[in-house]
Amino acid sequence: MSASIDLAKYAGRWLQVFYRPGKAFADLESEPASAEWMLMLVLVMSVVLCAGIVTLPVAMDREKALFETEFQSYSDLSADQQSVILREAVQFDHRQLIGLFVLPASVCFMVAAWSVVGKHCGELIFGKPLPYGKVVPITVYASLVLVPETIVKTSLVLLTGSLDPPIHPGVFLGDADPETLWSLFLPGVDFFGVWFLFLLGLGLAQTFRGSARLTRLALGLMWGMWIVIRRTFELLGTVYV
Repeated sequence: MSASIDLAKYAGRWLQVFYRPGKAFADLESEPASAEWMLMLVLVMSVVLCAGIVTLPVAMDREKALFETEFQSYSDLSADQQSVILREAVQFDHRQLIGLFVLPASVCFMVAAWSVVGKHCGELIFGKPLPYGKVVPITVYASLVLVPETIVKTSLVLLTGSLDPPIHPGVFLGDADPETLWSLFLPGVDFFGVWFLFLLGLGLAQTFRGSARLTRLALGLMWGMWIVIRRTFELLGTVYV
């Protein structure tokens, strides 16, 4: 009975993250529970994994299309050889399995990375040490944004067939010159990423009695630097980003 009550309380608080984040973080501060944020992390990882499974056929179709395009450059392949290659390309094997497991693992990596960034940005702003025991739950709370993000992106993947549907201000540029500064970097400003930073900054500032504006500014600067660095490396033609 108590377990069901706790789950109902947790679920209610998780929903508040989307429409009353201040109240959600205040409740988290007064009633910290490692079981709650671990359960929340499992939920987010499960949603991301399910999305990977749902969109796997689209990914395999794209891989098959790439092979068919490559066949045009290899006229020495017989029809039977091409058929064998295509059949193997659309079979579920260890490559797809590893790719599926990477998806929930990437959620853990994101939470760990932003917990480190949030901790050190907070210490710089607030001038006092911030324990990971309080920073990690805040980051996990903010990561709930991945749930609607995953739902939206999965829907777009199924509707458009694109594995990387754009959800950023760059989609409003239309036919703007691709060499302009805005066209180069706006694609990195993901709407859900902005929402995540807002929640992370709010949670850190509220828990440690700091300025939410300064916290979000510091986190935003870190994120902006990452966008610039990643986009620069992409333009240089390297995959190490």
